[in-house]
This record gives sequence, structure tokens and C-alpha cells, in this order.
Amino acid sequence: MNLNDQLAYLNQAVEHVSGRVPAETEAHARHVLAHAGRRLAAGPQTVVALGGATGSGKSSLFNAISGTRLAEQGARRPTTSKTLAVSFSATNPPLLDLLGVERRHEAEPPTPAFADVVLLDLPDHDSTSRVHRDEVDRMVGLVDQFVWVLDPQKYADAAIHKRYLQPLAGHREVITVVLNHADLLNPEARAQCLADVRRLLDSDGLTGVPLIATSALTGMGLEELRARLGLLAQSKKAAAQRLAADVDEAARELDHALGRIDVPAAGREVLDRVTVELSSAAGVPVVVDAVRDSVRHRGQLATGWPLVKWIGRLKPDPLRRLRLGEAKTQPELESAPVVERSSLPTRSAASSAHQSAALRTLVGAVGDPLPGPWRQGVVDALRAAEPGLPDELDRAVVTTDLRVARNPAWWQVIRALQWVLIAAVVVGLGWLTLNAVLGYLGLPPFANYPLGPEGGLQVPVPTVLLLGGILGGILTSGLSQLAINAAAGSSARRAQKALRSSVEAVAQRSLVGPAMSQVQDYAAARAAIDRLL
Repeated sequence: MNLNDQLAYLNQAVEHVSGRVPAETEAHARHVLAHAGRRLAAGPQTVVALGGATGSGKSSLFNAISGTRLAEQGARRPTTSKTLAVSFSATNPPLLDLLGVERRHEAEPPTPAFADVVLLDLPDHDSTSRVHRDEVDRMVGLVDQFVWVLDPQKYADAAIHKRYLQPLAGHREVITVVLNHADLLNPEARAQCLADVRRLLDSDGLTGVPLIATSALTGMGLEELRARLGLLAQSKKAAAQRLAADVDEAARELDHALGRIDVPAAGREVLDRVTVELSSAAGVPVVVDAVRDSVRHRGQLATGWPLVKWIGRLKPDPLRRLRLGEAKTQPELESAPVVERSSLPTRSAASSAHQSAALRTLVGAVGDPLPGPWRQGVVDALRAAEPGLPDELDRAVVTTDLRVARNPAWWQVIRALQWVLIAAVVVGLGWLTLNAVLGYLGLPPFANYPLGPEGGLQVPVPTVLLLGGILGGILTSGLSQLAINAAAGSSARRAQKALRSSVEAVAQRSLVGPAMSQVQDYAAARAAIDRLL
């Protein structure tokens, strides 16, 4: 993976973890990104810094490598108070400005390979001056290649190993270690000393880091050191390697802050549980019962005995009482800017309890498996949605098409049949009454046209009309009532399904969506970090 891809993945991770990891971890990652952009824009020169303790011969080695006498030398006290830079080609002001180096010089390159090298002489890391130590600490985080100058007397100093070398274990590619003043040791002592330094470096996590014995006085190891630094400069990879190591370090810190978990999901079971609780909070059971009662009410008015059904009109429609159940045409839905509220009962403690249960269910399923800050993000997202949830649920109920506005066609058939039966009763009763009046007056009655077998029971037509109309009306009302009850149950189930769908949409939009956005941020950050590690 090239450096640009690494930076892109780190940037993705930082954007997704913003505010959810320790501040210093996030700040470090953002610093790496910002510095990388500026460093790449500053040019391909390789910045090499020499660091070491007082008396290690760092400045003498600087002069010997550069072929100059720019660095001040002193055996007993630090003589370098500010970082000194020497460029072996035209000075690159943006690069030195980025490094914050004020003391700038140019010199002829000691070898052609040094043309793209910028050599820095740093203050002593063990200086009694806090300013000097801070300058070294700052440069440790900036330069492309660090040459640590040790001397035979203080190479095991815990200060350099614990403060600098061990923390840079992840930056092995950007470190070279030299044992200076090696001319003061005989070959056997030098070999033993180098072996001991190598052991210490291995224990610091710097296995494989180049280790060179040098002497500014005799020139021992200078050509080898120059060759290594020149090769780094010619490959033009030192800056990229340093930045890649910085990205790796930032990624490891983010990896530790993120932890590793199985990313939770709001599956169908969780969504169903949340929807059930929100449905209860929204009064869906009340609406479903009202739909059932409304269909029964209107069915009885439509199919009941016409002469007495006016009594049913005294009872209000259960849905109309809740201001629900009106037909909603598509043009009206598109043009209406305001949604009318329902007249469902005022929000009760039970509704609040159901709503809280829905939130707890979602926090438990989605938030609890996440690391602390991410779980808190889920909680905060749900708390932000909670105040507006009752209104959203009420709007969802109001705007749901319950599909009960239109009466079934068979109701009209039953109504017509009832009027036919009433007409039969009226005709039969009128016929019989007229014949009774005519008989009372001694006048001949109208013919009755008896129905039935001769010699058996014969029933006059008016009697058939009267009794048949009455019995038919009763039978029709009874059968239609059974059909109405079945239709009411079916309408209630359809309404419950439609309301559940509307409530589920609210749950998805206002609760599951914001909660899962936290999970998705975690998953995206985790995926980006995994690509880097």
C-alpha cells in the first residue's frame, strides 16, 4: 500500500472516530495527517538529524560528514543551542520553515549522492536546558532519518533508551545508530562494545537497525555512513518511510482505542420488539379496536332493519371520535402542508413506559456491545430523538390509510334486500288489513291466492308476504351481523398491519437510523484501521 492510500485510510478513520477516542489519540492522528500533507508538499529532499548526548562527538561527526566546520564543538558542555542545518544544494525554505530551523547554511556535497540531503545538528538531548530537550523532542517527530550518536562511555544511558529509542521501535526504517569515538577502543573492545549496543537495541525493539562504528578524528565508518545516507537520499523514500511509520503508529493508537468487537446490528427481532413497544406508546391497540368497532357500527347502520337503525345513529362512530379513518387521496397527501393531530387519549405513564422500553431495547441491542464512547453516542442519539417521538408517532397514526372509509358493495345489496323485505311486510300487512276492513263492512275481500298443496296446508299470499318479510329480515340481519363481525376483524388486522408499518418507519427513521449511524461509524473506522495494520 502506498503512502497516499495509507493517509486516505487514516483520514477516514479519524473522521469516523472524532470525539469518541481519547483526545490525545485523535490529536496525534490529525497531526500526522496535517504534517504529512505539508511534508510531501515541501519537496523530496531527505532530512537527516544527528542527535546524541553531551560529549558524544555529535557536532564533530556532523562536521566530518558534511565536510564543513559549521558545528561548534565542545567536550564537556553542550555547544549546540539551536538546530543547525546544512543543505548540499539550494536551500529549501518551505522545508526548513516546516522544521522550524532558523540556522541555515549551504555547502558542497561531500559525495554526489548527498545533493538531496539536508543535515541537521541538534542540541544535546541530555542538556540541562529544557529548551534544548524540547527541541530534540520536537525534531524526533519531524525528521526523515535520525542518526543517534552514542559513545563508548554512555551508550547504555537509560535516558536515551527509554525516552527516545524504545518509543521509536515502530520507526526502525528511519533510525541509524553510530558508536562514535570508536578509535579509542582496541579492536576486541570495540567488537564487545558493538555487541553490547546491539543487544540493547534488540531489547529496545530495534532489531535490524544499522549500527556503525565511527570516528570523526580518524574517519572510521564515515564512508559507510555517508553511503547509507546518500542511498536513502537517492531513493527518495526516506520521507515516505518516515510518514508511513507515523501513520502506523497513529493507526496502532486508534486500534487500541477502538478495541475489537463483533459489530452489532438492529436485526428483525430487535426491530419487531421496538415496533411493538412504540405501537403501544402510539395507541395503536386503541386505534385497532376503534377500527373494529367502527366497521361494526357502520355495518349495522348499513344492513340493519331500516325501521329501527336510526337508534344506532345516536352512537358516534368510534374512528370519527378519534379523528381517524377519513379517506386520504394522493393529491391531498401531496398538497397538505399540515397534518391534523388525532384525538387519541392524552399521553399516559403507560405510553411513556412503552417508549422508554423501546429505547432501552435498542440501547441494549446496539449500544451495549460497543466501546464506552460509542455506546454513549447511541444513548445521546436516542435521547435527542426522544422528545419529538410522540408527535412523530401521532403523525404516523394520523397519516396511515386504514382502508375503512369505503363501505363494501355487499352492504348495499343487503340494504336493498332489507327494503324489499320491508316492502313485502307492508304489502302483506296492508293486504290482510284491507281484507279485514272489507269483511267488516260486508264487502267481498280481495283474493288471497293461497300457496301450498291442495288438500294440505295452504297459506295465503299476504300472510306469506308478512311472515316471510319479518322472518327474512331477522335472518338477513343475523347473517349480515356475522359477516360484519368477520369484516370488522379483517379490517382490524389490515389496520394493525398498516399502523405497524407506519410505526416501524418512524422507528427506523428516528431511532434505528441514528443508533446504527454510530455503529456504522465504528465499523467504518475499524475497517479503515484494519487496512492499515
